[in-house]
Amino acid sequence: MITLYLNREISDDARREAIFNGDFFLYTGLPGSMALVEHARQLIAETFGDLDPERAQYAMPVDEFVRRVGPLKSEFTNGQRTKELCQQFALDFGVDPERTYFDLPRLRVIPSGDYLTAGVSYNYKAHRDMWYGHPQQLINYWVPVFPVVGENVMSMYVDYFNRPVRNASNQYDYGEWVTKHRFSAAEKTSKDDRPHPVPLEEIDSRGEIRIAGSAGDVMMFSSHHLHASAAPNTSGVIRFSFDLRTINIDDVLAGRGPRNIDCEASGTTLGDFLRVSDLAPLDLNELNLASAKA
Repeated sequence: MITLYLNREISDDARREAIFNGDFFLYTGLPGSMALVEHARQLIAETFGDLDPERAQYAMPVDEFVRRVGPLKSEFTNGQRTKELCQQFALDFGVDPERTYFDLPRLRVIPSGDYLTAGVSYNYKAHRDMWYGHPQQLINYWVPVFPVVGENVMSMYVDYFNRPVRNASNQYDYGEWVTKHRFSAAEKTSKDDRPHPVPLEEIDSRGEIRIAGSAGDVMMFSSHHLHASAAPNTSGVIRFSFDLRTINIDDVLAGRGPRNIDCEASGTTLGDFLRVSDLAPLDLNELNLASAKA
């Protein structure tokens, strides 16, 4: 049985254990999340000027939209201010800052309809984050920048938490993705032919759920859950959201987390993670040494 907990006060260790078993946690009104939302809104306002950002697609051609959104997404992900705000975001959940690492957050900009579904606004097909080279111990945090509705949020396929899916992850190598494909998103305006690890079977939507919150609400879940971008977004407005992911290094060393049932991806994203306490990057050499001694 999968449970959604609302604003549950619980230790980070106990919460991670529940998440590894498929449970969801939803938190509202946290200062760190609201600070990241405000930061995102400021960058969005600078990008679109006097336009209503949620309806900006109706005021410009696709090429202009891509020209603006590319730098917006890059600044949100890579800016120093974002990294500092992520530290507070994580601390609000009571994590151990010395043992917890986070991946840089991604700003998602998903227009309504079929205006743009590739490249900088790629609509992710049903996937587990592990298919993209992430570890099994990953915790996902998903946050809307503006209030969302069922027609433009992620789809969560909860029936597949322990159910394998035939997929193309055996053709995905994270190192190759970084060197050859990550930075070509702006070139993809009609078709995204990058090697995404997509499902190779039809996904049964009878167990699909969509959780629509207000700006700054945080949905936490195991990245082992099968999930997808809302495709198509039929809400009439652009969906702005961001997501970031954390790992507790002790979970990784101990091999905790959901059992890998269908991922064959190569490479790992762990080298991209930063320690909450001081933003130091995770040293894969030290991680491998510690694993060998365990």
